[in-house]
Amino acid sequence: MEWLALLVAGVLYPGLLTAIALGALFGLLARGRARWPLSGGFASREGLAAMVSVLGAGLALAMLPWPLHPASGAAAWPWAWAGFELAFLLPLAPALATGLPVVARAAIREAQLGVLARAVIWLALGPALAAHADWRVATVPGRLLALAAALLVFPAATGWGPFGAEESITPGGTTAGLPEATRALDAWARDVRAGALLAAIVVAGLPVVVSLPGPGLLVVSAGFASICLLLRRLEGRIPRLSLPDALRLGLVWALPIAAIALVALSMAERL
Repeated sequence: MEWLALLVAGVLYPGLLTAIALGALFGLLARGRARWPLSGGFASREGLAAMVSVLGAGLALAMLPWPLHPASGAAAWPWAWAGFELAFLLPLAPALATGLPVVARAAIREAQLGVLARAVIWLALGPALAAHADWRVATVPGRLLALAAALLVFPAATGWGPFGAEESITPGGTTAGLPEATRALDAWARDVRAGALLAAIVVAGLPVVVSLPGPGLLVVSAGFASICLLLRRLEGRIPRLSLPDALRLGLVWALPIAAIALVALSMAERL
């Protein structure tokens, strides 16, 4: 019945429906309200890209080693990386194809920030996922550094707050000029992608397999909620960053921390 386990993992837990629930929870905790799509936005190319991105985020979650995973995802995490990259990059394609300079500019900014930030995230979390059950004392420093690096660039990876579009230059961002229903669908898909990526960071970076599955899920839930509430507290307190400043944050601060975490975890595995 391996196919049934894979179906449950992809559709229910920890796959598509879990990603949608996490998106609603992310919106509720990090911003104060959950966003939902409106009818009528699904037929456009932007709407189709948004829906495919939600599907990609859900399938990416199913590739990770969650507690009580119906089909073990510990060895499939590289597919999670591919799923998340599809989920975040595909919605930018319609914006780049519009031919409108302000919309394309916003899409290019989002692509540059997102690709760099997610590269840092997976550089930090890849070794942690490869040895997900190894929580010896020797691995803890590297894991904490990996988690710190991933959380530092998470806002840039998702376009949150100061890493969003420069409204004075590109008002409306990548959805400028689109109908309300399409903008609502895009906003909902953004929450789903952000919630799914944050959950992936928590699953990869916290000790969810060193105890029984029930406590492991509590660790995931508590970590996810705590980070969302922190983002909500910081909302509006940090000014919008220019593209060079935002890229510098990832290159000067987060990337070295991720590299140190990689070295630390690699050395710990040999002990």
